[in-house]
Formats: sequence, structure tokens, C-alpha cells
Amino acid sequence: MKVVILILVSLAAAIGLSMLAMEDPGYVVLSREPYTVRLPLALFILFALVAFGVLYLAINFLFALFGTPKKVGKWNKGRNARSAQKHTMKGFAGLIEGDWSSAEGNLLTKLDHNNAALMNYLGAAYAAQQQGELDRRNQHLQEALKAYPNQELAIKLTRARMQLQAGELADARSQLEYLRLSAPKSVAVARLTADVYQKTEDWPALVQLMPALNKLKAFPEEELSARQTLALENHMEAPALLQGDGSKVDSTFKALPRKTKKNSAALASYARQLVRSGENQRAETVMRKSLNKAWSDELVNIYGANETAHVKDQIKLVDSWASKYDKKETPVYKLAMARLFQRNEQLEEAKQLYTAVVQETGSAESIAGLGELLEQMGDQESALVAYKQGVKALGGASTLVPKISQPDTQLIALDPSPVAENAAMPVVAEAVEEVETKVTETVEATLQEKTA
Repeated sequence: MKVVILILVSLAAAIGLSMLAMEDPGYVVLSREPYTVRLPLALFILFALVAFGVLYLAINFLFALFGTPKKVGKWNKGRNARSAQKHTMKGFAGLIEGDWSSAEGNLLTKLDHNNAALMNYLGAAYAAQQQGELDRRNQHLQEALKAYPNQELAIKLTRARMQLQAGELADARSQLEYLRLSAPKSVAVARLTADVYQKTEDWPALVQLMPALNKLKAFPEEELSARQTLALENHMEAPALLQGDGSKVDSTFKALPRKTKKNSAALASYARQLVRSGENQRAETVMRKSLNKAWSDELVNIYGANETAHVKDQIKLVDSWASKYDKKETPVYKLAMARLFQRNEQLEEAKQLYTAVVQETGSAESIAGLGELLEQMGDQESALVAYKQGVKALGGASTLVPKISQPDTQLIALDPSPVAENAAMPVVAEAVEEVETKVTETVEATLQEKTA
């Protein structure tokens, strides 16, 4: 369209110029001694236009000639960028398909022409690790850090995550503790640090990390509570704390973060350790002060099993707490009262409560308590039946207040995968077999006594 308009304009100008020349041709004189040139005005204008056109074309040609290398370079750059993108796509496809060698090679091809080379370096490092080439993995990560120094957190966090996956726990811990100092508000760093502490069973370190995990909301509330309970139980209930004079129990509890000391799991673990060390009255005091402020199923469960010289006062306290917090219909309250009644020789009341808990929950501890009570009342046959039911309940892992004291079992509870379930089965089977053996021995001994 532009060409057509240009032709029309040129044609109109030519016609106009011709008409002007016919009416008054005029002359243009160009003089320089000893030469003089005289041209018709129309012819001079025509020459001027032609000269302008030639000059314009010559200038355009020169610009195009000198700009060719730049255009070629731009075209070549685009071609390389497209090729780099193609290799990147192949590389990540290889990662998804598990073709580690091909993935690593493609991800490292034409990195100079890739605008997102950081992801390529990280993907190549992962592929190298999957092939067992840890030195090559470290080299890729180091190159990524050199090329992208402002992405230090992301790169070193990736390194720590890979080290944790490869079982390099000490290196992962060192890396993460450095990142905790440089990026204290990073949720990802806090989560991974908690995983490392849990895997290495460094419970004191995990307990100290808990306030930060709570503040950052690093895990869902339920998972955070489970991890905190795990850490506190394993930290506070470590067998080493009971070696010696028991002062380690107090010093360990006092060393907990201020808010953690008010946690019911921490108080329950502290109370259990005091009971194990023979300081039942101190344990009662600790639990009483806490239960006066808030109800805790676990603390009430321990309180009911804690033997002191003031069982009548314990009965009144548990009853008052249950009334205050409206917990009189709960199995935990009934079981605690059954144990206290049993120690206070109120056997019929204890039997009623034990029976009610067994019917409501079928928990192993309630059945075991009922069996012990029946034996105390002289009903040996019913006691043996109760013990057998207790074995079945133990096999079903039925308990009133779940308490997992072994680290591996708690870790399995946080990881409900089939592998974890299979790992837990031998532990349960061994426990059931042990109890069944004891029950069988008791039954045989009783029958022999009756026969004699």
C-alpha cells in the first residue's frame, strides 16, 4: 500500500513539474570559472531527486552492511537459547523418568545460553547424587553458588537436603546450623533442622529448637505437637538421667525453654522420671500444681497410678478436677479413680470403674488393672481371663493415653508408610509373645497349685 501511494505521489509531482516547465521552463546556472552550466529548472529538480534517492539507498546499504554481524549474532543467540531450552526440557524429563545419566548431561548442555541455569545446576546435582557420584554433586552445587552468589540460601538448603537424603547427617547438620544463623526466619531451614535433630536423636537440641518451630509455624499444629511430645519424652525420660542421685532430672527440666516447662508432655515426662527415681510425693506436687490450672489426660493418668501416702487426698483432688473441667464421664478419669480406689481398699467401687473403662475402650492398661484387682479380691479364674484379654488388647495396641517411649516407634507414627508399618510389626509381635508367655506360665502355675 505504501509503495502504491509513493508511486502516485511521484507521478503527481512529475506531472506538476512538467506543466510548470511548459509554462515557464526557467533555468539554473551553475558557474565556476572557467566553466558555466545552464540547465532547465525541471531537469535540475529531476537530477536532484534522483541524486537524493541514490544517496538514500547508498546510506541504507552501508548501514545494512555494517549491521550484518550484529544481526547474525542475534540470530545465533536465539538459536542457542532455543537449543538450551530444548536440552533443559529433556533434562527435567530425564529426572522424572529416572534416567539420571541422560538428565545430568542434558541439564549441563549450553548453560551459557540458559537464563535459568540455577535450576539446571540443582537438577544435575540431584541426578549425580542418584548415581552415587557425591563429589560430582558437590561440584555442580559449587558451580551454582559461583554463578548465583545471591541465591546462597536456596543452594545451601538444597545441599543440606541432599546430604540428609544421602545419610551425611553430620554435614547436613553443620550446613543447616550455619543457615539458621544467617536465615533465622526461614521456615524451610527450621523444618529441615528439626528433621536432622530427630534423625540423629539429638533430643536436647530438638527441644531447644521447639520455640522457634512454634513461632514460625513450621509444621501443622498436630505434627508440631507430636514432634514436641517425642522430643520432650525422649529428652526428659532418658535412662541416663536416673543414674546417680536423680539431680539430673531436675537440672534437665530447669534447662528447658520457659514456655516448654508449662507443656503437659514435659510435665508428664518430668513426673514419670520423679516416680521412677522414688520421689512420688514430689511428682504428686508437680502434677497437682499443673492440674489445678488445666486438665491433662496424660497427667491425670499418671496421677492415678502414682502411689503416695495420701491416697484419700488424691481421690478428692481427682474428683474435684473432674467436676471443675467436666471430665467425669471420660475413661481417663474413671481409670485414675479406679486405681486410687483400689489402693484405698475400695475394691467394689474400683471394680465398677475398671469394668466401665474396659467396656468403653478395651485398653490394655484397664484390662490389666481389672485383672490385678480380681486377683487381689481372690477371683483367680476371672483374673486369668482378664490377663488373656489384656494380651489381645496389647496386640491391638489399644491404650487410653498413647505414649510412645521408643524413638523408632514414634518416628514410625510420624511416617505412616507401609515400610514404617512393617518395621513396627516385629516390635509388637515380640511384645505380645512375651506377655503371652508370662500368662501361660501363670495359668500353668495356678493349675498345678489347684491340683496339689
